[in-house]
Amino acid sequence: MRTSAHIVLSALLAALVWAGCSGSKAYTKKGVKLDEAGLYTEAAEMYLQALQRNPSNVDAKIGLKKAGQQVLNDKMSAFFKAFSVGEDKGTAVQTFLDGKAYLERVQRAGVSLEIADNYRRDFEEVKGQFLVELYNKGQDQLTKQDYKGAEATFAQIAKLEPNYKDATSLQNIAYLEPLYRSGKQALEGQRWRKAYEDLDKVVSKDAGYKDASALRQQALTGGQYTIAVLPFTSNVKNRPELAGKVQAYATTALTGINDPFLKVVDRENMDRILEEQRLSLSGVVDEQTAVKVGNLMGAQAVLMGSVIDYQEVPGTVRRSTKDGFEAYRVKVPDPNNPGQMMIATKYRPVKYQELYQENKVVVSLSYRLVSLETGEVLVSKVVDRTAEDHAYYATYDGEREQLFPMQNGVVNLNANERRQLQGLLTAPRDVKPVATLSNEALSGSCSGLAGTIQQELATKLP
Repeated sequence: MRTSAHIVLSALLAALVWAGCSGSKAYTKKGVKLDEAGLYTEAAEMYLQALQRNPSNVDAKIGLKKAGQQVLNDKMSAFFKAFSVGEDKGTAVQTFLDGKAYLERVQRAGVSLEIADNYRRDFEEVKGQFLVELYNKGQDQLTKQDYKGAEATFAQIAKLEPNYKDATSLQNIAYLEPLYRSGKQALEGQRWRKAYEDLDKVVSKDAGYKDASALRQQALTGGQYTIAVLPFTSNVKNRPELAGKVQAYATTALTGINDPFLKVVDRENMDRILEEQRLSLSGVVDEQTAVKVGNLMGAQAVLMGSVIDYQEVPGTVRRSTKDGFEAYRVKVPDPNNPGQMMIATKYRPVKYQELYQENKVVVSLSYRLVSLETGEVLVSKVVDRTAEDHAYYATYDGEREQLFPMQNGVVNLNANERRQLQGLLTAPRDVKPVATLSNEALSGSCSGLAGTIQQELATKLP
């Protein structure tokens, strides 16, 4: 059994098909008139438009077969003229390719056109001559160290003939060599990041290009910046575990920075070194001790910090009873048809519940990034972070699809008001627990910390 929705959809699709066919016929008529006037180029375009709207339009196909072939013949005549003159082989090649592209466009519309064999033979001949010209030009550009020009020339060859001689290899050289030279020059000037970026592009394209891989490693080694994350402290009573959590999140955030020059001393290696030196960093860490430990770890800087404040605010569910109406249907006499019954909608007063709950965690931490080379405090900042979640929803024991809000003691039939009420009835009822929000707040504060440190590192290694 077809529903009203199915009927409407079918009618809509039929209307779209009719509109497409109608538009196709109109374009075909325009094409015929243009064809009769001798404007076959414009006529061919109209036929193409008609077939785009209705690929089964036979009249458009017949018209395009004739007019399109005339257009293609003109393009081939232009090619033959350029070929015969013989001075600009590139123009001849491009003219033929334009004609071929037109043929392929018409073919996609379902109509086949033809290029005579003699044109194809002439094209292969002039293309071969043009490829020789391009190849010699590209080699000359390489000799003159015009790498950008050479890359463009060999790319043009690859488009015409992908496997032509060693054009692909020469195109790669034209791309790689200037990057290699730029990276090598930056390396000599100890501009580590610039050297690494250029050489990384070389290695990504061709890992075996000269000694680019080794030079890239030299740049990375020369500019590497090591940070040791020392144990954080906590000023929050009865929550000593917060310090360890923050240190772990800070280490993870720093490790996650997409910067090849940043190296973070992991907790395992730090604990091993501290054990070997019989040093303990539990409790407050002063900068003198931090410098000593950082030097033992081969770090250029140490990160240390403290949890200043931490609050968990678990919320209780707040309830409020609301007045509403539930719709129901009954049979009543039809005033317009005596003796007949009709279905009427009526509303009875009901009660429903609106509920709200919010959980929140607030954290505040301070941190310092201290240079072990200069003793300078590179970054000193306090980070405040709040993580919260809430649920606002409604419950109703009856038929919630029939529930309406009340306004001034009567049923409120406003569509927007009812959508809002129905949204509350289907809204999520779960609130993230405080433990989850705690992790989000601590992790988020450390993500901001890592971003600031990354900016500082970028200024040190521009």
